[in-house]
Amino acid sequence: MSAAHVLVTGATGFLGSAVVRGLAARGTVVHALRRERSDVSALGGVPVVWHRADLEEPGGLARSFEAAAAAARGAGAALDVVHLAAGISYRRADRERLQRVNVEGTRHLLALAGAHRARRVCHVSSVVALGAVAGPGEVLDDDAALRGAGLDSAYARTKAAAEELALAAAHSRDVVVASPAVVFGCSRAASNSRHFVARAVGGRLGPLCPPGSLSVVGLADAARGIELVLDRGQRGRRYLLAESAWSLRDLLGLACRLAGRRPPRWVVPGGAWRALVALARLGDRLVPSVRATPEALALLGLHFRFEARRARAELGWSPRPFPDVLAEVVAEVRAQP
Repeated sequence: MSAAHVLVTGATGFLGSAVVRGLAARGTVVHALRRERSDVSALGGVPVVWHRADLEEPGGLARSFEAAAAAARGAGAALDVVHLAAGISYRRADRERLQRVNVEGTRHLLALAGAHRARRVCHVSSVVALGAVAGPGEVLDDDAALRGAGLDSAYARTKAAAEELALAAAHSRDVVVASPAVVFGCSRAASNSRHFVARAVGGRLGPLCPPGSLSVVGLADAARGIELVLDRGQRGRRYLLAESAWSLRDLLGLACRLAGRRPPRWVVPGGAWRALVALARLGDRLVPSVRATPEALALLGLHFRFEARRARAELGWSPRPFPDVLAEVVAEVRAQP
């Protein structure tokens, strides 16, 4: 029996590199896209067939698809696609780029998958595409509407638009959607979640806590969930990959306790937080921020609470308890020089 061939976009990223490792470990022939400036060190020693391409360059993407599809045909195998690549930014200056990468890039990829008769496409979205809930007592499930388009966030809006394209494509071809929560884990690839843990370990979180909530999942569990969605997911369905939902107060408190640091003392009320965001927008016009942007701050005041029922019930997905995951990440960060 021929080994499966899978083309992975976003393979050099935090989650993508974990997915590639998992696929390669089970004998899959992994075709991975990389840009000219991509850092591939997170996949050192992993057997990968590299293709030079960028989602903003349709020509290179087309050539990579053609090469991967030809290799699969030559081996007597079908070609699957895992689409992980996405631009992630909360800076106003990057909004047009996010549209090109996340939306138009996904549009091109889906068209190429159809043209080259890919067996299945697993589109990796994000829970942020579903938007926020009204308060900490509400949760969204796998069948929630795509409400991320209503958020003042180019990342949320473009991820919602990309997922909408993927679900629409499922009417004519085999497309499934995996939708991870905020991913925490140990990796050589950079991540926003590791930056958060590093701030907790370094005692740099400060006394104030945003009023919002997050849903979270471990890196290995998210990667395994994507594999399960690719293998067993039902065409046209979304599978949330969230282990649990936490208020930011509880999440920051846990991280600080694990790091032996004092947690933030006060939660900023919602109205006061919105006023702070408004001030940040004024300041951002003069001195644009790189990480603590007004858009990022606004999202920290919202409640992103999700329950992943379908992956557990249909796919047998069983993620590790998040406190165990966070403890490993804290230990790894503390061990760094």
